[in-house]
Amino acid sequence: MLDPLLLQILSLAFSLLFITAAWHKITAFEQFRVALSEYQLLPQPMLTPFAVLFPATELLLGISWLLSVSPLATAAVSAGLLALYALAIAINLLRGRVHIGCGCGAAGTASGDQPLSGWLIVRNSILIVAALVCSLPTYARDFTLADYLTLGAGLVVVLLLYSAATQLLTNLSAIRLWRVRA
Repeated sequence: MLDPLLLQILSLAFSLLFITAAWHKITAFEQFRVALSEYQLLPQPMLTPFAVLFPATELLLGISWLLSVSPLATAAVSAGLLALYALAIAINLLRGRVHIGCGCGAAGTASGDQPLSGWLIVRNSILIVAALVCSLPTYARDFTLADYLTLGAGLVVVLLLYSAATQLLTNLSAIRLWRVRA
């Protein structure tokens, strides 16, 4: 059984992750559509519908995580979406297409993308496991003031870890690019 405090930390972290991912895709819609096109997995007529569907799904998941709407379904759909993204990355890595952007918008670059790498699959795999952990049953207990302080601190730690991992992936991509140019 899962401590409800851990569930709350992970739920808030997933909410922020999916809402910010959706926000990036919505505010840079044409860039995201181009990134989706570069994966070469969808027929041209399906690009725009899927470019709308992905951020809409992420936004709904973010809201679901935030409001604890159907936690089991939210965790399963989140894991499925992250697995779909990992599969798309893996297919393109197998094709040797490492030069295209991930479309995730987390790199902090002007385009918001970093080149595909196996580490993005590792990142998504960790997120999938975390989402599935949230589907475990929790035991009931009342939260104390210390729990709320721990919730805030835990959320900050999770966000810092995710940001650090994202920055490391960005740095690895930049170093790889520098070595290719040298």
